[in-house]
Amino acid sequence: MKKPVKLIVMTFAISMLIVMVLGLRSVGSSVSIGEPGYDFEMQDLEGDLHRLSDYEGEMVFMNFFATWCYVCVEEAPELEAFNEEFKDQMNLFVVVRGEPVRTVQRYVDETKSNKTYLFDFNTEIGRKFGVTGQPETLVINEEGIIIDHFVGAVSRDFLAGKLEEYKGNTIGKYTVD
Repeated sequence: MKKPVKLIVMTFAISMLIVMVLGLRSVGSSVSIGEPGYDFEMQDLEGDLHRLSDYEGEMVFMNFFATWCYVCVEEAPELEAFNEEFKDQMNLFVVVRGEPVRTVQRYVDETKSNKTYLFDFNTEIGRKFGVTGQPETLVINEEGIIIDHFVGAVSRDFLAGKLEEYKGNTIGKYTVD
């Protein structure tokens, strides 16, 4: 092997090793199921700040979202229905990853959404929760512990069933004794 080619291959191999080590280190710094949720601080569309600790004693569903994500946009009516039906039993936050407020406000106006949108401007919050894409949904119980993490789109019925499971009662389309 000629020296320039050998140098390029060696540089590439070392670069890949560095990327892998840094990637593994960042995975280890995120919280996961069974651990307390990261006490985030994010602003909503009106500029008000929300912290996870503000919702102590309440169940929180966090759905990571982007307006350019086709699957997220397709999932949105299901989340809207879930939020509307169960808003007295949990808090649903749509966490917008790396998008400006103006873009999301336009999306909310066009879709007439009533969900609470929080902004993860630099995607740091997503990384703290181990989120690698969107849509992803995390569930945090009343004690602030992460109890579930779903990758991919979820439906109103799926979330209603999960909420029933978490609350230990029958809700939604199911009968209540």
